[in-house]
Amino acid sequence: MQNPYFQFSGGIFAALLFLVALFFLFVFLPVSIITEAFSKLGLTPAQGVLMLIAIVVGRFVNVPVHTSERLVMVSRPGSMRFSMDAMGRGVRIEEETANELKKQVFAVNLGGCVMPLLLSITFLISLHMEGRAGGAYGWIGFAMLMVAGGCYALTKADSFTGLRVPLVLPALITFVTVYFFVPREFRPVAAYVAGTLGTVIGGNLIPLLTPRIRNSVAAPVVSIGGAGTFGGVFVAGILAVLLA
Repeated sequence: MQNPYFQFSGGIFAALLFLVALFFLFVFLPVSIITEAFSKLGLTPAQGVLMLIAIVVGRFVNVPVHTSERLVMVSRPGSMRFSMDAMGRGVRIEEETANELKKQVFAVNLGGCVMPLLLSITFLISLHMEGRAGGAYGWIGFAMLMVAGGCYALTKADSFTGLRVPLVLPALITFVTVYFFVPREFRPVAAYVAGTLGTVIGGNLIPLLTPRIRNSVAAPVVSIGGAGTFGGVFVAGILAVLLA
């Protein structure tokens, strides 16, 4: 029986065009969209790309901040090792999957919590230094409150990530709130601050401060702004700024 295979018969030129199209669709276009969003917040394209790289790389960095006394069940994967029997023959020994108890660890994610917080503070300071902060804080606080409330209502406990926030809904809540209620001159900063910090506060911090929800979280590592929340924070911050 012949194994299936893929054959591209369009020629080398068509293949190069196909690769260029893939690069444009999956690399150039997303980066251009993100740099456009950051440009509305006062950053240059180069700064936007650097911020994008820092956020994406920071997605994989969790900084532990607290180890709870609460024990959670962790599944230990099965393993295999080789040994020698009494006759000198090789023997394969398989250990079955087992469960063990571990203390629950709480952490903050660099790309999904720390970086958005620092960027939000930077944008607010710039707004203040430009003399456009009058009345802005109230609108931004209102938008953040709306996003946090929506994320809190939509967040679910997850056995793998701790807490899971819907990917696109925080961005939609941010857009509707900012577009219909916030004055035009404050919209880009309000969209980013409310979209990112509102998602983190409503999707992670408030649920973890609620005993009923916190006690239902069985993940060994709960990362604020990390897995389960990072996508919502990232999409809300970028998409909301573009749409607003």
